[in-house]
Amino acid sequence: MRIRAALTAMVMCLGAVIGTASCGRPDIVGDNLIMQAREDFEALDSAKVIMTNTDTDKQEQVFTFKYEGDTLVYSDVRNVNDKISSEYNNGEVNIYYQGEKYYQYEPGDEKFKKYTRSDKHKKVQDDMITYIPSAVTDAKMLNKDDKIEITHVYNVETVKPAVPEGAQATGFAVRYLFDSDGKLESFTESTIYELEGQEHRVVYRTEITEKNSVEKVPEVTAQAKQ
Repeated sequence: MRIRAALTAMVMCLGAVIGTASCGRPDIVGDNLIMQAREDFEALDSAKVIMTNTDTDKQEQVFTFKYEGDTLVYSDVRNVNDKISSEYNNGEVNIYYQGEKYYQYEPGDEKFKKYTRSDKHKKVQDDMITYIPSAVTDAKMLNKDDKIEITHVYNVETVKPAVPEGAQATGFAVRYLFDSDGKLESFTESTIYELEGQEHRVVYRTEITEKNSVEKVPEVTAQAKQ
């Protein structure tokens, strides 16, 4: 879908969270783009999803997946506070590596789980791309440098973003970046919270890369066992 043809009509709704009938069905600014991005993501045969802490520029989670026939093969590697954990699942074996601990489950084990196109892993479902229309309190769209930037501000009482124990969430927003063809390049989640009288902000950027081009999902946990 080319965006430029529809951009003028969408800008007419800019600054208002809810559009009017003249802008199509009552929409939040950017609704069509985000919903299409969700649909496109769930239809992928393979991809790599990278979550980066923008303060440290560290990739804290890398989720790589590929459907082989009807079976989902994936690896999930996390590095939070220099603590590495990972998971690998090819539909025949499910392996976890947490610190020095190694777990392996196979069909018949209570903790074994096989995912398919109809029984999807939560990381390959469309709602991996954050969007909660009922909680949006403000929205805006900018068009610059052949990019389309959409920002949604959310009601924190409704969204309840994750914050450290004892902290109070005071703000949550998501910024989506699309190319000139309306394809999602990344989305960035910003959470503001207060802890012991001080305000803090944590920002994570999620990118979807290697779309339909992952040749093989790395068996990262098998290597960690050695």
